[in-house]
Amino acid sequence: MTAAPVAAPAARWSALDAAAPARTDAALLMHRPCPVCDSRRARTVLELSDFQFFTDSATVPKRVDVRERQCRDCLALYLDPVYTPYGYACLFAEAGQSYLSTEGRPEEQVAWLRARGLLEPGAAVLDAGCFEGRLLATMGPGLRKVGVDLDAPALERARARLAGEPVELVLGDFEHFRPATVPDVITMFMVLEHLPRPVQVLENLRRIAHAGTALVVEVPVLETGLREDINGFFSVQHTTHFSRHTLAETLARAGWAIVETWMAPGYGGCRVVARPATPRAPTASEGDHARLLDYLAGWHRAVARVEARLAAVHPFRRVAIWGAGAHTEFLHQLTTLFHDPGREFLLVDRDPVKLGRRWRGLPIVPPDALAAVDWADACLVVSSYGHTGAIAAAAQELGVPAGRIVRLYDRVEAY
Repeated sequence: MTAAPVAAPAARWSALDAAAPARTDAALLMHRPCPVCDSRRARTVLELSDFQFFTDSATVPKRVDVRERQCRDCLALYLDPVYTPYGYACLFAEAGQSYLSTEGRPEEQVAWLRARGLLEPGAAVLDAGCFEGRLLATMGPGLRKVGVDLDAPALERARARLAGEPVELVLGDFEHFRPATVPDVITMFMVLEHLPRPVQVLENLRRIAHAGTALVVEVPVLETGLREDINGFFSVQHTTHFSRHTLAETLARAGWAIVETWMAPGYGGCRVVARPATPRAPTASEGDHARLLDYLAGWHRAVARVEARLAAVHPFRRVAIWGAGAHTEFLHQLTTLFHDPGREFLLVDRDPVKLGRRWRGLPIVPPDALAAVDWADACLVVSSYGHTGAIAAAAQELGVPAGRIVRLYDRVEAY
């Protein structure tokens, strides 16, 4: 006997609720001086008011004013106020897998390290920000491996991934941890930009290193920060925004000197190899201000391109949105998508952490709900900056006509 097919969930169209509950708490943020030179003289260069981090909540604070500042002395760019540890836990609890590297990235990194002779047999390698241990596992046998991270569940997954290998996994903050092994190589790929006190972290790495230790750091930089997507270089999960110059100055203040710089093709990362050196005070590069102005002009053009593509939505009373993450909040902050009070929305997402919750009053339902939509008076907006093509293909499999799918980007480069 053939089982009856399972019906798709009914489409749940709703209007945006401007008064949807999402508490704000002063304890989410704290002020700080410039993270590069400690100056307290700064100007605001970008602000997003009442930015909501993921789903509505009447009990957990979720909204803050995101304010990006530029130091008037060394011209470094940084978030101020910055998230407190409590704030980070509240705001990013639903980030899920959003910020993981793309497939193949650890293999590329290991090949790059081997090409420079940094993974010689028997070497002690410390991965700062090891998360689930993908990079350490990809390095293969024959090394003395150390990983450190703040995420205890992730370290347990790293322990399972590296089972059978001699590995030291350290749970601790990057400013104070002490491994039992003195590292010959330290790697920190796309981690430093997330940390509120990068100089103090790099000083700690200098203390645990020996005179010949190689430090490999990779961060996004202003020079290659302009992208097609509206998330942009000033990503809300990053607390310090480096240029090539301010990265070098941050390292120099902490006692590291860059011996090689490599610009990663495709996603704009700046990867450097540094060696221990005498600390020195940071300096400013006047060119960084001109680069900031060029970036902001380009970013506003990118927002304008997204707004132009959203013109395809205007004839429709009903708009389905695939994506209940930070990108949809950017659309709310920066575009007119939600300005029509008479428009109804259907918000879908595959993330089990978000399903059953609401974002600004809109229920979040699984993508199967799209199969029950009458597309005569509806369209679908793909709200993502990393998976646009895959989402559009999945939507067509659920019966969404290709002509009713609004893609905001043709191609997005992602780490």
